[in-house]
Amino acid sequence: MPLSPVVKHANDKRLRQSQRLLALGLAAFGIETGIAAEVRTSFGVSATVLAVARIERMSEPQELLISATDLERGYVDVGAPTAVVIHSNSASGFALDVMAVAPLASSMIVSGCDAQATLGAEGGTIVQRWRHMNSMRLALHFRLMLAPGLTPGRYPWPIQLSVRPLEEI
Repeated sequence: MPLSPVVKHANDKRLRQSQRLLALGLAAFGIETGIAAEVRTSFGVSATVLAVARIERMSEPQELLISATDLERGYVDVGAPTAVVIHSNSASGFALDVMAVAPLASSMIVSGCDAQATLGAEGGTIVQRWRHMNSMRLALHFRLMLAPGLTPGRYPWPIQLSVRPLEEI
């Protein structure tokens, strides 16, 4: 069945509109002919890797035993070390935060890193620098200077550890 002139005109009009849209699309890609050409472009990409650190606890005391002799002496040397492994992707090192969670000590001495650190009653931060290392085993030894008013006995372990990466300089 032949198309009426009105329908044929509408179809031709749609065909011309489609051809114009196709030509505009090809021109947007720099293609001037009806033949597809290879199109290339380039752009820059960058990524930032944030420094992270985590602490893996291997062993730590569960409690602190304070004797009358310790009280007379004014301090207690914790017999078992706190063994941890620090993992970090920071090329500069890490900051180990030592926090006292119970008021048992007036100060503390922590050894087992590069240098011995003397911290206050609240604890403090020990900075460990390295170059291109990504993990380090530590055996931390604590000497706690006992706070006044304590009595002999067993106390929950009063130290909490956390770690942060050092930022690149």
